[in-house]
Amino acid sequence: MLAGLAVVAGTAIAAAVASGDPFAPSERVLAHPSHAHVLGTDELGRDVFGRILHGARTALEVSIPPALAAALAGALIGLLAGYVGGVLDEVLLKVTELVLVVPRFLLALVVAALFGGHLWVIGAVLAATFWPHTARLVRGEAIAVRERPFVEAAHAIGASNARVALRHVLPLALPVIAVNASFQAGQAVLVESGLAFLGLGDPDAVSWGAMLSGAQSYLGAAWWMSVFPGVAIALLVLGVNLVGDGLADAWNLRSLRRA
Repeated sequence: MLAGLAVVAGTAIAAAVASGDPFAPSERVLAHPSHAHVLGTDELGRDVFGRILHGARTALEVSIPPALAAALAGALIGLLAGYVGGVLDEVLLKVTELVLVVPRFLLALVVAALFGGHLWVIGAVLAATFWPHTARLVRGEAIAVRERPFVEAAHAIGASNARVALRHVLPLALPVIAVNASFQAGQAVLVESGLAFLGLGDPDAVSWGAMLSGAQSYLGAAWWMSVFPGVAIALLVLGVNLVGDGLADAWNLRSLRRA
């Protein structure tokens, strides 16, 4: 699973240094996969393989930053809510519940229609809707940990609440944060692909969703135009989810060994 993600990262790097223009048309329209064009060409003669390489970079750009931002914000908010408790916990819990009921894709659809489907716009919407999931998970971990003897011992020797929370409570929640972030990265790829499929993606970026949208009229004449981008989306999302499952299994196994 990690090898698959490494391949995606490698293709994104290759696209970054590639000299070819993924938007440049050619005379080889709807060419079958061959040695000249490994995955064929589309209706404008653009190389499908090259566009998939650039699409991998788009997928990483729209998935990793929102997942990391949501992990950071959700971890801090969940830590405050669970460890401090009281009125702050109630207020933050109500805010997270309010954000959770907002349909993520519908919100992204509206924002993209109003402000454009640029990657940073989509990423901002995703980060704003991802963090409550992390916050709830971290809050549960903080509540479970704050009464443990080692936390009380840290307070007894004069450690402040902030120091105890960051040095002793937060590290125990890191596995949960990492697993959740990996799943959210996969969701981000699907959201961006869906928006691009509907024509609301970033016009300056190559998206696998946009490639699928453009291939609809050529399903019979050029199957490769839809198959390869679809496979790329499926493999990336599957790989990210498998990483999350692997992290969860590894953490559970480690916890059983400690017990």
